[in-house]
Amino acid sequence: MQFIKILFWVLLLVATFIFWWTNEARASLDLGAAVVEARVSTFVVGAFLIGFLPTWLLLRGSKWRLSRRIKTLEDAAKPVSAPTPTASHAPVPAAATATPSSPTTAKPAAEPAPAVSSVDSPKKTGL
Repeated sequence: MQFIKILFWVLLLVATFIFWWTNEARASLDLGAAVVEARVSTFVVGAFLIGFLPTWLLLRGSKWRLSRRIKTLEDAAKPVSAPTPTASHAPVPAAATATPSSPTTAKPAAEPAPAVSSVDSPKKTGL
């Protein structure tokens, strides 16, 4: 599909150039303070571009705005998955979070055991 688009634009550009090259009649355009004298085909192509470019820019802008809006709505419609609990996010026991009423009667909270890996560390194996 992209090839067909490119081919269309190249053929349109070639046809416009041929039109401009073969029409050698001259004309003048009075703009009040200045007079522009050029080929008639230059005025025709210029008038086409004056009408085409703003419309094309509006189309591109609205297409960009709508694609952003669609992406936002698609992202909002995706289901949110709950995070899986891991060892680092394990709940803390109530005894560890409770503040002692007096420092002399409170027992120190037991430290949690370190996580044990099933893979030996490089220091132990000598690697």
